Amino acid sequence: MSAIFDARARRDQGMEAAAEAERRDQPEYAPALYAAIVAVARRQATVHVDDVLPLLTIRAQHFNAAGSVWARAIRDGVIVRTGRIRACRTDRTKHAHQSPVYRSMLFGRATVPTAPGRRPPQTSGLPGQIDLFAGGAL
Repeated sequence: MSAIFDARARRDQGMEAAAEAERRDQPEYAPALYAAIVAVARRQATVHVDDVLPLLTIRAQHFNAAGSVWARAIRDGVIVRTGRIRACRTDRTKHAHQSPVYRSMLFGRATVPTAPGRRPPQTSGLPGQIDLFAGGAL
């Protein structure tokens, strides 16, 4: 097993342990965070934690609990990584932590994922067209 694979596996295990603890202590947190991510993704082209936190009326008790919710939004095709980061300014406890900026896959679309785990249909570009957010050809 490579060191990178082992580190990713441990990270994912840690996120899942925190998410499980959060579900046990505050079961409404993950659904509220996911709904906030989706709401922001529907209204704007990029999504950052600073856009999502103001919509929440509840905060995580376990600081790593949000990671699994963001990962679910990625798996569900709601957002995709852009490779950009920006300091978090809305939560002072994060100490200006550099948080990812995601591209919304829902903004400007008439259709949205209707079931958990379903991805929105992929748009096709012109042959050879480059997707500047993903860094690859469409």
